[in-house]
Amino acid sequence: QRSHIAETPFGHAKHNLRFRRFTSRGIDRAASEFAFHALVNNIVKAITGGHLATA
Repeated sequence: QRSHIAETPFGHAKHNLRFRRFTSRGIDRAASEFAFHALVNNIVKAITGGHLATA
């Protein structure tokens, strides 16, 4: 009876991208690093989904 938990992107990053810990210290650097991983995730999804043409 539990509601949907939005842990899928984090589980994907941990398992498929092997992203277990941040490589730098500080909130700003950690936020930048996570934004980079999110960007990579979105690019991979766009390429595999056929939304971007690979040349």
